Amino acid sequence: MNAESGFLHLNDANLWSGFHRERVEIMPDGVLCLASSGAGYTARGAFVGGPFDAPLALPWHRLRVHADPLHQASRMQLFTRVEAADTDLGDIDLAAEQPFPGTGGWHPVSAGCLDALIPGDGPRLWLGGILRGDGTSSPRIHQIRVGYGRDGWIDHLPAIYRRDATEADLLDRLLALGESIGDGLDRAISDLPRLFDPAAAPGEGIPSWLTWLAGWQAFELAETWSDDDKRTYLAEAFALHGKRGTREGLRRYLKLYAGVNAYIEEPARNTHLWCLDETSTLGLSTMLAPAHPQGAVLDATATLGESHLTLGEALGAALFEDLAHRFYVWIDCSQLDRPGALAAVHEVLEREKPAHTTYELCLIEPRMRVGAQARLGIDAIVAEGPPTARLGTHLGTGVLAEQAPACLDTPESTV
Repeated sequence: MNAESGFLHLNDANLWSGFHRERVEIMPDGVLCLASSGAGYTARGAFVGGPFDAPLALPWHRLRVHADPLHQASRMQLFTRVEAADTDLGDIDLAAEQPFPGTGGWHPVSAGCLDALIPGDGPRLWLGGILRGDGTSSPRIHQIRVGYGRDGWIDHLPAIYRRDATEADLLDRLLALGESIGDGLDRAISDLPRLFDPAAAPGEGIPSWLTWLAGWQAFELAETWSDDDKRTYLAEAFALHGKRGTREGLRRYLKLYAGVNAYIEEPARNTHLWCLDETSTLGLSTMLAPAHPQGAVLDATATLGESHLTLGEALGAALFEDLAHRFYVWIDCSQLDRPGALAAVHEVLEREKPAHTTYELCLIEPRMRVGAQARLGIDAIVAEGPPTARLGTHLGTGVLAEQAPACLDTPESTV
């Protein structure tokens, strides 16, 4: 913008300073509209603002109004008046049917027009307006911006087009007609960076920009999320994509879409070949591995009644064949307290697990059994105990439970 041009916002801190109103009120959010009347609005109201003085006594140039789309029964018309610096109009009868006559210096803007040039030369400006409605609706004006000086497209033309002041002024005003359309594109381009910021992107509209932003990141938005949740999760979506297929990523997806905190275990990570040395502990680092007896050849890979050996490329395969590409998901059953929670867990697991893996979903109940469910904080819960056993209580219904913890196995599948 040139040094000798600028603009003023007439709604300053939602106060509309310098405005006089007749049956027009300022809403708590700073909107200027018709005054309330019973269950609706008054049918007519008027306002006038000014005088507003342009810095350096520059001429006024352009008027832009930010308002809601007009209802079918609503009407709005603005009027401008430009005078010399020492002019004073005095009081204006806003209750009159025509407070801004077509003569005497007032220039009407086309009814409903929100973008117009300000005619007249002089640094002092008055702005008037008449609002009308059918009692059920009202025009709603959020902000009015008035520009002063010249900062138009004519400045980008060769100097020959500005040689004559009168012709240059006419050309400047003609170019302003196209400029009003181009400005909308300029604003859209200027606002483009905020559309890629989850914290600043507008959430209103169908679809909202948050939906577009999620689509560009291939990130699914849950219907139960609030706008604040969507902005928070979209901000971490890019980093979360880098964790897909990992335990950390899967736990986060379960939290976002199913609302549960899960413990994920990979048994193959804690399994290794047994070696006869000080690092092997009988009963802890030793186990029986599955094997087919047809694979043993007496006096070659097996000793009768003692061993089954695997050599070469198959070395250790029997140990891992029932553990490889398998993981366990432990979830406290108290977290599945809303309808569809368990189905949401399965849906997330099927969608986000690596395609070559299978999983087992185990629900943790408030029980503790040595050897079956005894890792506090992982698969065991400290909870209120069962009622005190009475004479005649059957074994398994008192302190001793009668079944193992629930474990829901899903059929093996490949995504």
